[in-house]
Amino acid sequence: MARPYGVYVHFPYCEFRCPYCDFAVSTERPVPDSRYTRAVLLELERRAPAFRGLSCATLYLGGGTPSLWEPEGVAAVVTAVRALGLPEAAEVTLEANPESVDPGRLAAWRRAGVNRLSIGVQSFDPAVLHKLGRRHGPEGAERAVREAVRAFENVSVDLIYGARRSTVATARADAERLASLGVSHVSAYALTLDAEVLAEEVPLARLRRLGRLSFPGEAETLAQARAIRGALARAGFRRYEISNFARPGFASAHNQVYWSGESYLGVGVGAHGCLHDDSGAVRWGNHRTPAEWFSAVEAGRLPTAEEERLEPRQVRNERRMLALRTARGLDLALLPAGRAPEVASLQRAGLARRLAARLVLTARGLDLHSSVAERLFE
Repeated sequence: MARPYGVYVHFPYCEFRCPYCDFAVSTERPVPDSRYTRAVLLELERRAPAFRGLSCATLYLGGGTPSLWEPEGVAAVVTAVRALGLPEAAEVTLEANPESVDPGRLAAWRRAGVNRLSIGVQSFDPAVLHKLGRRHGPEGAERAVREAVRAFENVSVDLIYGARRSTVATARADAERLASLGVSHVSAYALTLDAEVLAEEVPLARLRRLGRLSFPGEAETLAQARAIRGALARAGFRRYEISNFARPGFASAHNQVYWSGESYLGVGVGAHGCLHDDSGAVRWGNHRTPAEWFSAVEAGRLPTAEEERLEPRQVRNERRMLALRTARGLDLALLPAGRAPEVASLQRAGLARRLAARLVLTARGLDLHSSVAERLFE
């Protein structure tokens, strides 16, 4: 059976740029909607031949704010990916901001082939939203989620904790409010401002570095994460990955392509892709500004800004790290030779447990995931 791959299409345009966001984003006006659609289809056509022999499994339209993309453009992209073999019943996700969700657009996205929405709520607390630079309020966010749930069976919502004005109480309240709205999936992320993680220094990171802003410490942030996990568990959500929770049957198929260490085809401004082969993998990243990306695509070139070759050992270590992010854990047969003492040490420390032939991290182990995974690398 052919191995699966996911398609990720990045739509970089936003109404405004949030001060914590390091994604490839542009606030250019007017949005060159038709031009961008044509260029995405050109890049997709040029990159797709390298993925022949693999099975197209999912499509994810992220950003940026893809809910600003005209539905006709979304439909054109879905149609093009269907031509690569994406099944009719496959998961097709579109990210949306609450401000751009309304009944008319929801219906248009469904007609375009979208069957899953991911809404960037981040919080229902007005003080937290203000400090994050979000433009919507709690009521607008709830309205958008309610309308989305009426239109789509599969609705995911993003939360951010560990932000300014965030507390254990606000984190718990956010999770409880979401669960009451009938969503099927929640992604909950700690606010990340570390320079080694960000693609660029965002305003909140710079202000923190200069000592002009303070944020919750590590212990408080972990307590907020535990509050969210508890509230979602009580509401029937299962934690199936470090930051992701789903009702039964609603785990993200696209993200599981990443966590399984499979290939993914990235298209659009700032998109990343990765293609595995017998000798390892090739990973690339596109130009992060629309001007550079358009210039390359419209001149008949691939808009690749960076590319790296991963050796087989790097691929194996990455797959171990990704597997340990999930509730399914890592097949013990994939561990390097001689790691049995390390596995036993992790078990004694309460960081991992063995379930049949798999190694699964505990809640505490997931909190320390990076350092735990490194102990099992080649």
